Amino acid sequence: MKRATAMAMAAFALASCSTTQTAQFEAAPADPDAILGVHHVGITVSDIDETIAFYSAAVDFEVVERRMIDASAFPAEILTKRDGAIEVALIETPTVFLVLTDIEPGVAAEPDRRSVIGPGYTHICWQTQSDNSGYKRFREAGLDMLSRGDDAVDLGGYGVTYAYGFDPDGIMIEMEQLERPRRQDDAWLTHIANVPGDKAVMVDFYTKVLGYGPHREIGETRMETIDEVVDIDGTVVTASWFATWNFELEFWNYKSPETPLSRTDWTLERIGYNSLSFEVTDLAGTIARLRPQGIEFAGPTFTLGGWQMQYARDPEGNLLAFQQNISAGADRSIHDKRWHDPASYPLPPL
Repeated sequence: MKRATAMAMAAFALASCSTTQTAQFEAAPADPDAILGVHHVGITVSDIDETIAFYSAAVDFEVVERRMIDASAFPAEILTKRDGAIEVALIETPTVFLVLTDIEPGVAAEPDRRSVIGPGYTHICWQTQSDNSGYKRFREAGLDMLSRGDDAVDLGGYGVTYAYGFDPDGIMIEMEQLERPRRQDDAWLTHIANVPGDKAVMVDFYTKVLGYGPHREIGETRMETIDEVVDIDGTVVTASWFATWNFELEFWNYKSPETPLSRTDWTLERIGYNSLSFEVTDLAGTIARLRPQGIEFAGPTFTLGGWQMQYARDPEGNLLAFQQNISAGADRSIHDKRWHDPASYPLPPL
């Protein structure tokens, strides 16, 4: 997956980046299936070069594009920085894209470790085959393990082991090692976890967004092996999972210790997972469908690098986005990315 690295490592000039604000207009509501899936997970990092080097030491981490962007190209509601440039890198994985953002290129930022019990976006999950363990590879790369012990945790004897750890920016990832994987890739991403203080409200919100409910839920659950994964004694959790075409949305709520219930209107500045973005075929129609349902949008619709985009906030202030490919090219879309049907997934992912 190194085919585009040489091209990608050259930063594009600011002038090459098309960024325009787009006026709001009336449109007919689109069907929920205008949402194709999750295009990318956004991650704010301290230094893009260091992040790429770290993950490339453990998994096949393909950079397909890097560019400098004028900070004012983004709505002030999602990026308070208005002067100077930010740097972004588009990373391709077998299932979903990642967008790395460096708010102050050339200036080091302090690591920011978010609590495993939330609230907010806490981790993304890398899956690998057990005989080519991502846990071992990330540990050798220097991931600071949160989970207890010297190996990933066998949660329930069904052929999957789990562990959490922190990268150099303090950003947490989950590693799952599968004895019977459905994919043969080097490594692939399966979900992003959002840990809300009120899971019922968050599930209702995403049911409105996606047009359908979770494909799997668990009630209050107590397992000592979960304690080993999250390094907390006496955990009691509940969870819900939504399946999109290529990626899962995972929602945990900790009953013990209790996930705080709060509302913080996050922006792109904070180190860590900053947003998730859905690719849609009809952005105006998607907005027209969701606005009457009370979905809170953050700033105006705008155009950036061939994408028309609109950000929104979930009930606890986390950012999500919707984006339509206007001129970015088919290879920047997720139409050829399919994980598997999560509704038939027989294992209880953590």
